[in-house]
This record gives sequence, C-alpha cells and structure tokens, in this order.
Amino acid sequence: MGRARSALFGSWRRYCPVFVLLLAAALAAPLAAQESGDGGIVTEPLEPLGPAAAAPGSRFKPAPFRTLEIPGQAEPIELVETALRGGARMRQLDKMTGRTRTFEIVAGTEEMVDRLRVRLEACRSPDDNALHGTMAFVQIWDTGRAGDAPVFSGWMFAESPALSALDHSRYDLWVISCTTSAGEAPAASE
Repeated sequence: MGRARSALFGSWRRYCPVFVLLLAAALAAPLAAQESGDGGIVTEPLEPLGPAAAAPGSRFKPAPFRTLEIPGQAEPIELVETALRGGARMRQLDKMTGRTRTFEIVAGTEEMVDRLRVRLEACRSPDDNALHGTMAFVQIWDTGRAGDAPVFSGWMFAESPALSALDHSRYDLWVISCTTSAGEAPAASE
C-alpha cells in the first residue's frame, strides 16, 4: 500500500508542471483570442430579441412573444345558501388494514369508530344538491393518545376532503353527505 501511494504521489510530482502549463494555456487562450478579435468570439453588440420577423434565408425562427395580459378585476364567488341538516354520513379508512367503514351520526352526538371518538356539531348542505357545498363541523379525539385535546376540530368539506382533513397516522375520516333525519340522505347524495 505504501509503495503504491508513493508511486502515485511521485508520478503526480513529476507531471504537476505539465498540468499547470496546460491549465494556464486553457485560461489564457480565450483572453488572447478576445484581444486579437480571432477565435470565433463575438465582440460586436447583439441586437435584442423581439417580435420582428426572421431575416430571409435565416434558419432561426423568431421567438413567439405575446403581449402582457393583465387580468381584470376578480369576479366575486356566488354565495351558496345552505340549510342546517339533522346529521351526516361519514367514511373512515383504516390505513393499516385498508378497510373502510361508512357510518351515520346525528348532529350533537358522539360515536366511537375504532379508536376515534367523533362528535358532529353541525352539518350544512344546499337544498338543490347535497354533494356540492356540503360541510360538517366535526371534532375528533384519539382515545389511544393521552390528553383531552382533539386531534381534529373544524369544518370538513365533502367536495374537497383534503382542504381541511384529519391528520392522523392510522386513520382518515371525511364527510360524504348530510342526512335530513336519522338514516335519510337528501335525494342527490352519493
């Protein structure tokens, strides 16, 4: 090992001046070509690119420039009237087993779903379409964790479950639709 190392460093010391000369020549060549005007280096100023047509016989096409579009004033979002419903249909996914469970819960009550204690405070949906605009205020506790703080407390939206979602290592839970009374879903659900 010692001989190989000394042979490697010995040859490096022998060829080091050659490497230094090659490096100096590589760095000096562009500077010399620029001063003399040779070497294919462009020294005249370039014209700015623009929407002008390409010169006849040119092999380059002009860049597709567009005019700057400034958006107009934002349109307000139409307010959707919702009505308070009697309960909600929800779905739970166990990420470890891959099993789903659909259950219904009445507003103002709690339900145990595996390790999760789910409390539905309110469910709202529009009269004409139960899926678009459906939202539920839910509080969720994990009984396997210490403490009284819920792991989720807020509005869940049927249209966009990821907008306000339960962040749990094992379970996903989301609202599907509201129910008008215990066990009945509005006509346009699922």
